[in-house]
Amino acid sequence: MEVVIWMACTVAALTFFLFIRKKRCLEDLHVKLNDSFRDVDLFMKKRVEVHAKWAEKVAAYDLDAQGILAEMTALRDRFDYMPIEEKVRLCEKLDKLSGQMIASAERCPRLRTSASYIRLRAQAENLIAEMPNACCAYNTQANQLNEALRRFPANITAGVAGFEQKELFSHPEKKSAEV
Repeated sequence: MEVVIWMACTVAALTFFLFIRKKRCLEDLHVKLNDSFRDVDLFMKKRVEVHAKWAEKVAAYDLDAQGILAEMTALRDRFDYMPIEEKVRLCEKLDKLSGQMIASAERCPRLRTSASYIRLRAQAENLIAEMPNACCAYNTQANQLNEALRRFPANITAGVAGFEQKELFSHPEKKSAEV
């Protein structure tokens, strides 16, 4: 009977040790992911600021664009409080609003030829072009974490410890192969 208890305790101890080891590994990956997101966060904040200024300019010329301005203002005001997952999806929202602002400018020749509109649109397009470079490290770290979460026994540890898979930025795919 003592042998069975000894074996059960040994198995329990080994299982606990494996759980702790995998949990620490997942925590390390999560910390690296958050570190890589800090750079992206600064980039995204700049992008939101430029889009907000761009929306102000568009709304000044086109009263139908007041909704775009209200949306951009709300995004700018909430940005610092958004979770990472919402910021990842924010790129798609900014692209949609960019399209609406460009369409608004097409309807308003004075806006389209305004020097400040042209400058703000160019800044926004430059930030969009830089997006893949800014998000590549985050996507690499998120892929590593997601892959680790899919493997046994980390998948069990993740379920118990509350780790979840992370979304990727959709734009950076074209340059993420360079990393």
